[in-house]
Amino acid sequence: MQKTIRAASMALGAFALAASSTGAQAAWTFSNDNGGDGTITGSYPMFQIDGADDGLGGNISYYTQVFTTAADVTFTWHYASLDTGGTVYDTAGYVLGDTLHQLSVDDVAFTPSSGTWTQHVDANQVFGFYVDSSDATGGAGYLAINEDVTLPAAPPPPPPAIPEPQTPVLMLAGLAALFAAVRRRSAPRE
Repeated sequence: MQKTIRAASMALGAFALAASSTGAQAAWTFSNDNGGDGTITGSYPMFQIDGADDGLGGNISYYTQVFTTAADVTFTWHYASLDTGGTVYDTAGYVLGDTLHQLSVDDVAFTPSSGTWTQHVDANQVFGFYVDSSDATGGAGYLAINEDVTLPAAPPPPPPAIPEPQTPVLMLAGLAALFAAVRRRSAPRE
């Protein structure tokens, strides 16, 4: 229900933009709801939406426009998620009107999915794409349209701990003092 309300508000905003523009299709617009940090690389027809991963949760990143004339839109899509909890926490797909249509497959973490889709869009109808970051933590979801998904490089592992030079010296000094104390107590008394 909440997704439908968000999509409806996006549709109304996009419809208002289309109503104020003349001639060709309204411009494609990228937005995040709920203050998310999702991003977009490229522009239609070849782009990638990177979902939010800021810990705020409940964020949807949209890339939409209002079609002023009816059209059939065909696209290839590639999806991947780095969410350690699985892809169900970062779903992705297309927006038609005020409804989100999931293309990504709900599965375990790091399971990619892809395909080709053709969608008819009526005149004055909102169409676009989304990544829904329901938890916005543990890794983002990535949706690429008409290109391959580019995942961020994994951060390098932290370097192994290297003891400070004085640590072994202090430890040996402490052991020597302990040994001396034990030896002094166990020495026979005259």
